[in-house]
Amino acid sequence: MGHDKTWLIVKEEPLAGYSLLNIFRVLWDNKFRMHPKYYLRFWYAIGLNLVTLPLRVIQKIRFHSKIKNTVIKEDPIFIIGHYRTGTTYLMTLMAYDKTKGYVSNIEGYATLFYLAFPKFTRWIIESSLPDVRPMDNVIMGADEPTEEEYCIGTYTRYGYYTGFIFPRNFDLYSRFLTFEGMPKHLEKWKKNYYYLVQMLTLGHKGKQLFLKNPANSYRIPHILEMFPNAKFIHTYRNPYKTYSSTVKFFDEVFAIYTLQTWDKEKMKQDILDNYKLLYEYHEKDLHLIPEDHIVHVKYEEFIKDPVTNMERIYKDLNIDGWDEHKDDMIAYAESQKREYKPNIHITDDDVIRRVNEHWNDMREKYGYERLEPKEN
Repeated sequence: MGHDKTWLIVKEEPLAGYSLLNIFRVLWDNKFRMHPKYYLRFWYAIGLNLVTLPLRVIQKIRFHSKIKNTVIKEDPIFIIGHYRTGTTYLMTLMAYDKTKGYVSNIEGYATLFYLAFPKFTRWIIESSLPDVRPMDNVIMGADEPTEEEYCIGTYTRYGYYTGFIFPRNFDLYSRFLTFEGMPKHLEKWKKNYYYLVQMLTLGHKGKQLFLKNPANSYRIPHILEMFPNAKFIHTYRNPYKTYSSTVKFFDEVFAIYTLQTWDKEKMKQDILDNYKLLYEYHEKDLHLIPEDHIVHVKYEEFIKDPVTNMERIYKDLNIDGWDEHKDDMIAYAESQKREYKPNIHITDDDVIRRVNEHWNDMREKYGYERLEPKEN
């Protein structure tokens, strides 16, 4: 997608689903800095936000106490791993397990009113979403899975993805990945995150949740503090392909969400730094998870044989529901082989140099071949 006309894309702006208080909060964090070419996008979001204000008020009145009193009987199953390592495909397959709940685009973009007005919310989401995600051509329907990080961004300042809207302040939102040196903010995030899981549990009538969120890859100790019996599925991929795909992902998402211009070179460095930070945290935190509560999934093996890998995940984590829903998962996997055309990511000299310089340890750790640039 070229960026020369993306300022005309207004319907996908996440601010439309934020609370008015949180819009003011994040604008304050960013000193109200917006590029004039994105004013149309901003005012569209504000207009839709004002239209849905009564819906958010009604949901708060009707459901706040119910949410606070919701008991989470089974701790969630968390899908973690860096962006572009197969988490969406994995979550899409798991969504066929109807004994579990997951975060769809409905919950992700209309967190604050979907419970009270499910039919109207579906209409809004279906009217706003493109047919496919711009970064990878994955279907973008109302019921397709997304990350609960979007939900957190609607009513707190701690949503990492708010950095896609305000990329010039991306360093701040990157701090919300780990909350390192931010104990008061961490406690507020935990309180708000637990409330969100209660909300999702209520919406899914008490079902255990599958939660796919790369940002939670940095927060394992905090997740375990809230959910000591949580289980984890960790995905990983060839770092050269991961980097290329993530640059495309960020570039495309910034283009349709942002209210600011951004520095692409800084964006690339942020990707490199945050990936390295993720695996530094994994080195010190993954051991906190009991061995029978985590499964590691190699992207290349998963894409080659998703069904066998799904069966392994269910077996190794002792998750029920495989036998009842495997036929639906198999049918979807077969349809993907026939219909889905993945992006082709070119591993050029620039990609090789950056990965070798910043991510070589992870390349070695997971046994991927080291590449060398053709031109030295």
